[in-house]
Order: sequence, then structure tokens, then C-alpha cells
Amino acid sequence: MNSVINLNTVKQTSRNSLLAISIGLVYLWFGILKFFPDLSPAEGLAKSTIHILTFGLIPDDFAIILLALWETWIGVFLIFNLARRTVALLALVHIIFTFMPLVFFPDQVFNEGPLYLTLLGQYIIKNLIIIAALLSLLNVDVKSISFRSKPNFKQEHPLSTRIFKFGATDDGNHRKHSK
Repeated sequence: MNSVINLNTVKQTSRNSLLAISIGLVYLWFGILKFFPDLSPAEGLAKSTIHILTFGLIPDDFAIILLALWETWIGVFLIFNLARRTVALLALVHIIFTFMPLVFFPDQVFNEGPLYLTLLGQYIIKNLIIIAALLSLLNVDVKSISFRSKPNFKQEHPLSTRIFKFGATDDGNHRKHSK
């Protein structure tokens, strides 16, 4: 039984590592593009969005460098599995801000209606996949909106290791089975 649990743990760890590396590569790639003017297809939209979010307090050219650093840093840290939980949370903050153009610049995101997206709109909506992947890395149980950092009773105590004692007396050494 122990070997099965260990094998499952290894499989899950491998899946999470592959997921973190792939998200990290996307962040690294998109971040590096932003260091070079006019190379990123999202540069103009990113500058405009940051300008609105910061009330123009951060100059656009400086803001895009900060964004490039943030994205590149997230990418490198995910690829090398450094501070994964913190970095995944910072990536979630970043990715949520990528949806702001839907509100701020609907004319650039939608064509004729809410379901007819421009290429830029599709670029933004695909971030839903990255959100799901980041939540998976954080081990978030979306159904209960809680973190599964602690195994539940059934995972911690498989049926084969549980001892049930039925009857009126209990010497305190065994758990009673109850629903």
C-alpha cells in the first residue's frame, strides 16, 4: 500500500512540475518580449491598462519594464521551482489584472458582441486556462474553495488501517465507527 501511495505522490509531483515549468516558460517568453519595444503584441494594451490602474502615476515606458520584470521573475521562479506557492499567488494577481481590458477597452477586445472576440480578446480569455493551472499548482479544491494542504481522514487513515470497535464498551484505544 505504501508503494502505491508513494507512486501516486510521485506522479502528482511530476504533473505539478510539468505544469509549473510550462506556465513558467509562457511567463518567461512573454516577459522577455516586453523588454524590447514593439515586440510584444500586448505591449500597447498593457501600457494603457497599467496607465489607468495607476492613475498615470507610473510612466508607460517604466511600467512596461516593471511588467516585464514581474513576468520574467514569475517564469524563472516557476521553471526552477523556487518559492512555488508565493510565485503562483503573484502570478494569480498578475493574471487577474490581464482581464481589466475587458472592462477598460471593450472596443479593442470585442467586435460586434460579447461573444465575438478580437484576437486580443482571445489572447486575454485564454488566461482562464492559466488561472486553472495556477489553482492546480496551489492545490486549491475549487468545489469547496479551500486549500487541501491537510489530507482528509480517509486519506490519512486508509480503511485497511482503521480499527473499528462496535459495542457498548470502549477501552479508548479504538475509534468508534459513526456516521
